[in-house]
Amino acid sequence: MKRNIFLILSCFLLLSSCVSTKKYKTLESRYHRLQNNYDNLSVKAEEQTNKLTQLGKEIAGLNSELESLRVQNKSLKKQYDDLQDFQKKMSTTSQTEMQDLLKRIQQSEESLQQKEDELREKNKKYIELQAAMEKQAEALAMLKKKVTDALVGFEGKGLSVIQKNGKVYVSVDEKLLFKSGKWDIEKPGLEALAEVSKVLAQNTDINIVVEGHTDNVKYAGTGALTDNWDLSVKRATTVVRTLLKNTTIDPARITAAGRGEFIPLESNETNEGKQKNRRTEIILTPKFDELLDILEH
Repeated sequence: MKRNIFLILSCFLLLSSCVSTKKYKTLESRYHRLQNNYDNLSVKAEEQTNKLTQLGKEIAGLNSELESLRVQNKSLKKQYDDLQDFQKKMSTTSQTEMQDLLKRIQQSEESLQQKEDELREKNKKYIELQAAMEKQAEALAMLKKKVTDALVGFEGKGLSVIQKNGKVYVSVDEKLLFKSGKWDIEKPGLEALAEVSKVLAQNTDINIVVEGHTDNVKYAGTGALTDNWDLSVKRATTVVRTLLKNTTIDPARITAAGRGEFIPLESNETNEGKQKNRRTEIILTPKFDELLDILEH
């Protein structure tokens, strides 16, 4: 562009050689002004071009951000729509479900409370029962001691006192009470039973069972008794009547039973075994009224 202007001016000068120097200088000055204006315009044009390029980049960046915002807005709108749908469902069908769930929770809490109350009552009953059983065990041990002390002169002479199964057993061999096949009590037996009756009279909360036992040798007597059953029962009732000579003992506390040969202590194959099987047992059992009362309530 500069070159074109210069050529034109050169041609003009050649063609106008007759133009005055003054006019030439005027033109030359004008040229320089135009050249300066041109240069200024070129700089400004380049600046504008750079600004336009930068603006284009900014517009591209804004368009990218706008597209990203549109995608984000679309996603948020979908979430909003989903939340609205969920809220509608919650306000209709889920309301019933929530009420049903709350009802079940309440029922579960009531059931849990009931179970806790039952467990508390059972624990209380267990503690009471345990205390009562300990009390009964102490009473039984004391009873055994009293009986043992009362019969100290007879132990080892056909009489033994043992504690088992929550009871005290006073076992008296046949030789201390009866002659073979008889039910009349001999003097040593009467003395032993008299001592037992004193203990029974002092301990009114004790139930008494008298059991007669025989060996397996068939009863050979005559009269009203026909077998070992009869003999064992007769011996038991004789012992009961002897104990009841102590009139302070309530007859309702005593039971007489004949067990015959059917609950032997040892084998009847030996004479020693038969001798031990021929016995009378006075079984003392503490009353379990307190225990029963706890169990029933």
